[in-house]
Amino acid sequence: MSPGDSSQAILPNPRTQPENLSPAGHSMSNQGPSRRPSRTSGSASDNGDTLMRRHLVEMLSQEDIDQRVIEKGVRVTYVGQEFSNINYLVRHRAQNGAVFHYPSNQLPRRYTTHELDRIPSDAFVLPSRPIVDELLEQYFLHINPGCPIVDEELFMGQYRARDPDNPPSLLVLQAALMVGAHVSKERPERDELKATFFRRAKMLFDARFEWNLDSMVQAALLMTWHSETSEEGNSYHWVGVAVRTAFGLGMHRDCGPSTLIPQEKRIWKRLWWILVQYDAIVALSSGRPLAINLADADVPTLERTDFVGAIACLDRDSVGQAIDFILHQTQLCCIIAQVVRERFGLNANVNQRKSALRRADQQLAEWQFQLPQSLRHGSSYRSTWSAMLHPTYSNLSILLHRPSPTTLSNTTVVRPEDMEICALAAASMAGLFETVWRRKQLAHFNVSAISSLFTGLIQLSAEMRVSNPVLVANAIRRFDTALDVLRSLAEHWLNADIILRLFEDSSERVRNELRLGRAALRTTVSTTAVQPLLEGASVSVERSANWHDTSSLAGITTDTPANGDPMSIDWTNVYWDSALLDFGNMTA
Repeated sequence: MSPGDSSQAILPNPRTQPENLSPAGHSMSNQGPSRRPSRTSGSASDNGDTLMRRHLVEMLSQEDIDQRVIEKGVRVTYVGQEFSNINYLVRHRAQNGAVFHYPSNQLPRRYTTHELDRIPSDAFVLPSRPIVDELLEQYFLHINPGCPIVDEELFMGQYRARDPDNPPSLLVLQAALMVGAHVSKERPERDELKATFFRRAKMLFDARFEWNLDSMVQAALLMTWHSETSEEGNSYHWVGVAVRTAFGLGMHRDCGPSTLIPQEKRIWKRLWWILVQYDAIVALSSGRPLAINLADADVPTLERTDFVGAIACLDRDSVGQAIDFILHQTQLCCIIAQVVRERFGLNANVNQRKSALRRADQQLAEWQFQLPQSLRHGSSYRSTWSAMLHPTYSNLSILLHRPSPTTLSNTTVVRPEDMEICALAAASMAGLFETVWRRKQLAHFNVSAISSLFTGLIQLSAEMRVSNPVLVANAIRRFDTALDVLRSLAEHWLNADIILRLFEDSSERVRNELRLGRAALRTTVSTTAVQPLLEGASVSVERSANWHDTSSLAGITTDTPANGDPMSIDWTNVYWDSALLDFGNMTA
């Protein structure tokens, strides 16, 4: 069913209306599209100009600037760091130097929006009530518990109350419906629903329809579930938009001492750490800079009390497991952020990179030891959101320990344990994804799953190109399973489909070569000589002039290298064929 069928009108949010519109709430009857907001004019416009020009004066002149509660209808003003002029002026009136968020009056509507009168009527339309109920239920049941972008208790309370003076955010509603369709619907209905809800949400977003900037941050994070590979519409783009909006609000600063109401404080704190998670994951997967530097933030770490009201549709045990996942996922993403800056930083020298690797390994080991029983490897299959932990961990492990392609022209020195770490991580990832795939729960994974699987498939492809046919067969079995998982993800994500085409070509070629007995024609010792690779023993691989052709792979020998190094390998013999070299720019 198309979202436009049996449509119900939804009128502008009273928190987000132009000055000349009377308050209007949601009408759940089938009335068709609502009227579009119109421009302000005449005396209302003149009054708006005056209010805008006196906005700073009015804020700084508040007698109760330290006591006025920041609640509904009150604008949050972040005064910036101590070198900010606004910060300097506020300090002459405010008593608490630890406060950075102050109340102010709402700005005139025409200064905060963009051509409201041009928003298509379609943006204000919802599908029938049963469809909305179903998609919201799926979103809050399968996605929000592991990533509580939306406060379920607050949002659903507004939705069910049908109060025209206090409706939920239309922007967030359209975006949440898009994610609900991603989780619960099959093709072609899913594609049609997602495209429609994304289009509606984006029209509202681009017009800056929302007065509440919290909703802009939430919607931008939800938009990452829209599958697009272009730079102006992929997950990296939307996370960047969300982060910049959050910076403007001051979400990166501790709002505890402020007069924000407790519920808003909890929402801000959760949103900030979700932003940290998304920023680290999309930066790692896309090879692009982080938007957040944690050194610029002082938000306290998440605690269980910060999730009051965030997850309301699950039983107590399930809520506890979801919170455990969020807390440990946040810790893992903080490690990722540090690794991206220190290990992969452009200005890091060789010694700094080595130190960063040792530090990362130690942090990851400590992180593993601190996992509760329900989240440990082997137990992680019990719930979908806890199962998301280990692919992210395995992805980082492989990226840390696989050889750098910048050294492929020379002999690459690799520690014996590096290959073992990569092989174990890829095997673990393949097994975990297989379990979730067989349970038909892959749709619950966000875009990070594609990046993790991409890394795992590259590693398994390398293992398929060693000389031992037994090891090759095992690697192909894991590779085929992972490829089946990728096919399933490709039904939901365009970029997964693009990656799938790359691996399908390579897999068929290697399988044919193995079947013909040509996978390792140039081995210089018995085919079991590759086994020490996985056990950490000394091996050496000679480079082939045509390394991308597996029929002319270099042999694997147990001879000690001439330079005396115990692990000197030319990885060009196993790390990938020509298909990957031609692969272009892939982002999440």
